[in-house]
Amino acid sequence: MKLNMMLAIGIGAAMSCAGVQADESKPRVAALFTQTVTQGAWDTAGYAAFKSMAAQDGFAPSYLEHTSYESAPSVLRQLASGGVKLIIAHSSGYSAAIKEVAPLYPATQFVLYSYENATANLPNYSAWSVDWDEYGFVLGALAAAASKNGHIAVIGGEPIPSAERTVQFIKKGAAYVNPHVQVDSAYVGSFTDVARAKEIATGAIARGADFVIPSADTADAGIQQAADEEGALTLGSYTDQSKTFPDAVMTSTVMNFDKSYADIGKHFVEGQLGNRIITENLATNGWTLATPFAHVGKEVQDKVFSIIADLKAGKIKIED
Repeated sequence: MKLNMMLAIGIGAAMSCAGVQADESKPRVAALFTQTVTQGAWDTAGYAAFKSMAAQDGFAPSYLEHTSYESAPSVLRQLASGGVKLIIAHSSGYSAAIKEVAPLYPATQFVLYSYENATANLPNYSAWSVDWDEYGFVLGALAAAASKNGHIAVIGGEPIPSAERTVQFIKKGAAYVNPHVQVDSAYVGSFTDVARAKEIATGAIARGADFVIPSADTADAGIQQAADEEGALTLGSYTDQSKTFPDAVMTSTVMNFDKSYADIGKHFVEGQLGNRIITENLATNGWTLATPFAHVGKEVQDKVFSIIADLKAGKIKIED
């Protein structure tokens, strides 16, 4: 039988936990999310992939929403000490907490999905790390290719590692297409403040940016709304969002969460987790772009996918 319950963890924050199985013969797995799993794209799609993985592999799943990076060590300790065998953290901001807690619970496997560059040689820590360098490079290239003004903007949520890398390589990708492009960048300071994100995006558009790249999760809606109202172009993030703002969304990045989480479950069952980083990129089918592009000529889509082909073939080097 499945139960819904609330857990008070760490500093007393209430976090949702769902889908706990009474059958103790099934391995217990848990996932941590920074926001709710019913809004936005990043956590919603990640949660769906987590549920699918648990069902496919016969795990007993639970999940926790609104898990702050500060409370994460306490949350991880409680889960591991309570017998959870696999804990997946759905944000690069949980990296420090995992590295702090994992050595204390060798019987639990910890996995981070998003971005990681080192596992500290921990035998029970693995990461499915999106190549945010490549991701950012492609976003910058497509924005610059579509921009008529030669002026684009990128707006992130918080300056966590994956976000910082993405912004850095958006600038590189834009310059690859147009060496004279102007790239504005800013952070909302939150992944949920839609009003603030809209305000920042509106300001960027007023200063001349005609393509705004959202990278702020739930707050992306504010950025996309500003583009829609001010006549600029924008992107859908992580899932196809073309129907949400059809007059402004040119294309969407589509993360293959199902593939990544299925791989995590498979490696756990086969005992292959620990001290490893799996890179998810275009070549591994870790993500793609929705087609056809809207609001631009076919030459823009052709140019972007030519760049993608060159990236896959190793013809473009984007390293620092």
